Amino acid sequence: MLDLAHLPPERTGRLRALLDEVLRVNRQFNLTAVRQPDEAWTKHILDSLQGLKTGFFEGARRVADVGAGAGFPGLALAIARPDLRVTLLDSTRKKCDFMAAAIEKFALNADVLCERAEIAGQNKQWREQFDVATARAVGSLGEVCELALPLIKVGGHLVLWRGAQAREELYQSRSALSKLGGAAAGSVAAGGVKAEAGAVLPYTLPGHNTSYHLVVIEKVKPTPPGYPRRVGLPKQRPL
Repeated sequence: MLDLAHLPPERTGRLRALLDEVLRVNRQFNLTAVRQPDEAWTKHILDSLQGLKTGFFEGARRVADVGAGAGFPGLALAIARPDLRVTLLDSTRKKCDFMAAAIEKFALNADVLCERAEIAGQNKQWREQFDVATARAVGSLGEVCELALPLIKVGGHLVLWRGAQAREELYQSRSALSKLGGAAAGSVAAGGVKAEAGAVLPYTLPGHNTSYHLVVIEKVKPTPPGYPRRVGLPKQRPL
């Protein structure tokens, strides 16, 4: 588990205030199924900040959070690392409106793109413009790679939050990665040690027996222009 002691107290306080805002709005608009404050702290804040282990969220990097939902991991990362420029991508209007209000309330270095990832990935304003993309609890690994890799610059990285079958998922998706310009190659910083990019980095959450993992994929060449395919196809017919 990531130790939050390294964060300045002011940032930890802002993370707690963000969560309070999520739970307050959630009573009206059903942003998340997690409703208890302690569980939400673990499942949303602590889980989101596991991405800091990779070392890819340091400095003034552009980050696209694909399928951002209620703003996790994107809003949490924007608070923990204020130098990041985070774009929160989601197609559900009520969630986009909430994230935009949270950005204003907490004066975050972030913006909201209320659009389908299939469309954003074909728009030159967004295509291959980001240093890092994230996705948490978004579809199959092959599906989310098709949605996210087109947004990432060559040399950038995709960081995925996955469950117990992460290693098997990555193995089964190697053909899709090759088509999309991704690869399990290079190196990442994981807790101060080097690990293979495309590596599956395990972590735990307090009070949970589930085996969680971060999957890190490197963008090694441009994504062919045919990807992402039209809306719905990455989910209906994953590569």
